Amino acid sequence: MIRVRAAAWPIAAVLVLAIAAPAHAHGLGGRLDLPIPIWHFAWAAAFAVLVSFAVLGRYWTYARLAPASRGLAFPPGLERTARRLLPITRLIGLAMLAVTVGAAFWGNPEVESNVAPFAAFVLVWVGVAVASAFVGDLWATVNPFATLADLSGRVRRSIRPDVAPAPAQAAESISLLGIVVFLWMELAFHLGAAPRTIGTYLALYASALVAGAIIHGPAWARQADGFAALFRTISALAPLHRDAGGTLRLRYPVTGLARMSMGPGTLRLVLVVIGATTFDGFSRTSFWLDITSNRSGWELTAVNSGGLIFGIGVVMALYRAAIAGMARVTGEPEHELGDLFGPSLVPIMVAYTVAHYFSFLVFEGQNLIRLASDPYGLGWNLFGTAGWRVDYTILSTGAIAWTQTLAIAVGHMLAVLVAHDRALERLPSEMAVRSQYPMLAAMIAFTIGGLLLLLG
Repeated sequence: MIRVRAAAWPIAAVLVLAIAAPAHAHGLGGRLDLPIPIWHFAWAAAFAVLVSFAVLGRYWTYARLAPASRGLAFPPGLERTARRLLPITRLIGLAMLAVTVGAAFWGNPEVESNVAPFAAFVLVWVGVAVASAFVGDLWATVNPFATLADLSGRVRRSIRPDVAPAPAQAAESISLLGIVVFLWMELAFHLGAAPRTIGTYLALYASALVAGAIIHGPAWARQADGFAALFRTISALAPLHRDAGGTLRLRYPVTGLARMSMGPGTLRLVLVVIGATTFDGFSRTSFWLDITSNRSGWELTAVNSGGLIFGIGVVMALYRAAIAGMARVTGEPEHELGDLFGPSLVPIMVAYTVAHYFSFLVFEGQNLIRLASDPYGLGWNLFGTAGWRVDYTILSTGAIAWTQTLAIAVGHMLAVLVAHDRALERLPSEMAVRSQYPMLAAMIAFTIGGLLLLLG
């Protein structure tokens, strides 16, 4: 683990990113949409995080989240219905993957006329992530990659009956690779939104998991699925979950983070997603647009790749600096503290997703209605919705701006709550509060930087 001093340059860099003047994040929600200057709003949000920490230190004197996380079991009838529907939903997920890949390779190559970019970036990356946070792990009910892994497992048993499957835990670090490539394709590659690019990615991703299921077993392949790992992690915030015995239960939101066991692979996954979203916001600033304005092709890809790596590095360094500070206060090993407090980053990850992609989901998501009738862009009208047009009046820019800023503020306050509760599980009350000072500083930096990049 790095020391605080070694991480000083990335922390300074995040402040440089924060004071850059963003130009129309996602085209909506600029500074004129807020009734007060953005600097005032950013500091007010940071102050709210600070006040929440003070209140928690005074009144939240013992761990409360874990006891409340068990929740109530669903009625047996609903549980049986959910299990009976699982094969149907899995079949639907497999069919949607087939349609998406087919459209990517054999449909209209224009982005606006092909369902593949909207299915990958809008429906799955943003839509499923938001649904996972507010409802539960819905991806597990439709995951086509898990279905392919299970089917491949049957093939494995017939051709390799005497070979023991590999431990599922061995694939945790591999799950990060698929997400890193996806983020690079989305945010750095100059042809990332092209249907053929998306089709190639999905075909390679599915093939890798199928090969892994045949060689190492289906459990290994399911663990190597980065999308499943990400959405499962996000769903710890949600009220619906399945316990260790597979029973569907209803719990208080956020409490699931108290029982989350986050290994190094999952922690890196969360940090990478936060860092990539941070770079997405920074890439829309006037500073970055000046750098990339005269670049194209692979030159643009190289510059964006460097920015993406730098953004992820800043976030990782900031978190590890906070953990190093906590280790100095508590005397605890840094690697243990890093994994222990990793779940407190999940609300930040979801907050960044909502803040950066809320308008994207609301507006671009409407294109899925149109493309449902013509997924290949060949002039079909299967369901009579091919003439649908995006309604940009459904939300005002002011409403979008307030949603974005509240998401950032609330997400970081929840992160402070989870970190404080986790500290109380491990440390005496007074030591728990003092141990959180470095983490609080990181949360405030994330809050100010996130808002300024988003709305400045």
